[in-house]
Amino acid sequence: MNAAGSLYFADEGYLTWQKNLVEPYLKQCQKYAYFHSYDGAAIFYQQYLAAGADTCIVISHGFSEFAEKYNEVIYYFLRQGCSVYILEHRGHGYSEREVSDDQKVYIRDFEDYIKDLDCFMKKMNYRMERHRILFAHSMGGAVAARYIEEHPKVFERAILSSPMFRMQTGKYPWWVAKMTADFYVRTKRGEHYAAGQTGFDSRPDFEHSSCISRERYDYIFEKRLKNSRYQTNGSTYGWLLAAMRATETLMRKKNLERIKIPVLIFIAGNDHMVDNRAIAVFENRVETASLVCMPASKHEIFNADYQTRCRYYQEIFDFIMKNQKETSYEKSTIN
Repeated sequence: MNAAGSLYFADEGYLTWQKNLVEPYLKQCQKYAYFHSYDGAAIFYQQYLAAGADTCIVISHGFSEFAEKYNEVIYYFLRQGCSVYILEHRGHGYSEREVSDDQKVYIRDFEDYIKDLDCFMKKMNYRMERHRILFAHSMGGAVAARYIEEHPKVFERAILSSPMFRMQTGKYPWWVAKMTADFYVRTKRGEHYAAGQTGFDSRPDFEHSSCISRERYDYIFEKRLKNSRYQTNGSTYGWLLAAMRATETLMRKKNLERIKIPVLIFIAGNDHMVDNRAIAVFENRVETASLVCMPASKHEIFNADYQTRCRYYQEIFDFIMKNQKETSYEKSTIN
């Protein structure tokens, strides 16, 4: 793939490309199954194997997302020669949920996401390619950051796209939002929707979405309309409190100092979901981190405008290629 982005899909004809090229291609190399996490929870995952690959990408998706949302991203990784593994976080997609309402995002303890990922890596260890890179978006970025703090030697590199190191809380100050969430959890109402949060709305709302590409928004929204497992939508007070506590933990200086692998971070200039100031602090405190700003993008950079997406993917593949060159050099010096 070149810097001009000639092999990246434009907006025009996107739905046709997905239906006629991407989805059939992915189906050929896809396997899916469940694994049981540390507490017995059934977690759904997909794997896509690239022939002859020695590098794999493990994807940690964002809030209310699901594996199929990453079809285009997975396709590009495969075409780059990397195998891909993606698990659907508990409470999302086809993974087990802790509440009866599939449209609510709820978790008792954010560390469960990290434990699930660790169980997955241990289960798949003997099957995975030797070189492993972690790719994460938004909430998945918080999961990824906590994971590489607690397990600094599992992955060789990490790519964090608009990571949730601190969420925006709208018109409510951070401390008010946290205090309110704590009150609801303490009074056994943690499964209630947080203020301003609702279930899935079958009416599209592109203008208030995190996408700039209308075609990509429509493609994802169509999948959500057709599958109730993809209609997970609103935060509960339980999730909100767990996420706030987790981001406070991951941003502690002693935890950030444990990150030793190269970390490539993307920041969106028009992000209305995460606090970019926290990302800047992370990049400043983690010596191996580098920051790339996409000024024209909203939160979902992989669903931004064409020029932004081209630069985004080129930065990612340059980062992966650098890892492949470094590991090849190390191998040659050992031999």
